[in-house]
Amino acid sequence: MLEFSVTIVGEHGMLERCGYRTALYLSVLITVVHCSFFLYAQSYLPHLGNGVAIYALMAAMVSAGLWLLSKIARYMGVIFYLFSAGAAAFPLFGFGKSIVMNVGFLWGATMAILSLVAASILVFSKPFAREFAAELEKRPTYKKHLLNVFAVLIVFGAAVATFNDIVNLASN
Repeated sequence: MLEFSVTIVGEHGMLERCGYRTALYLSVLITVVHCSFFLYAQSYLPHLGNGVAIYALMAAMVSAGLWLLSKIARYMGVIFYLFSAGAAAFPLFGFGKSIVMNVGFLWGATMAILSLVAASILVFSKPFAREFAAELEKRPTYKKHLLNVFAVLIVFGAAVATFNDIVNLASN
């Protein structure tokens, strides 16, 4: 087991080949998977719509944050990806039921695998850290301004969602 983990994470392992662009493309792929399942859920599983929408929104925010070279998006992405993988793996354990192959299971398995790979690249990949720092130093001015706008939009969206919840709670 130790040899396996060394070759995956170690000097000549998989993570030594994964840099900033790999993480960025992988985060976009995760966003596409979540948005695709969201569109499917809206048509065929409307009771799952709000839960899947949160995954799609968070995945899009992490992808945009990585493109804009946000350090906060990098670490929030790790937390989100690990949470996603755990949430996808949770139904597989402890229920004692047989696994039924359906679109929800396929989405969960895809989400778990891609999320674990993305989180490990964001945390353990030395080329990612080097390329991210290099890109951060030569970041164009428009990305700095877009990052500021992005941060303001996130804060504004959180305030609107909180206000909406307060209004809904007060009206009930």
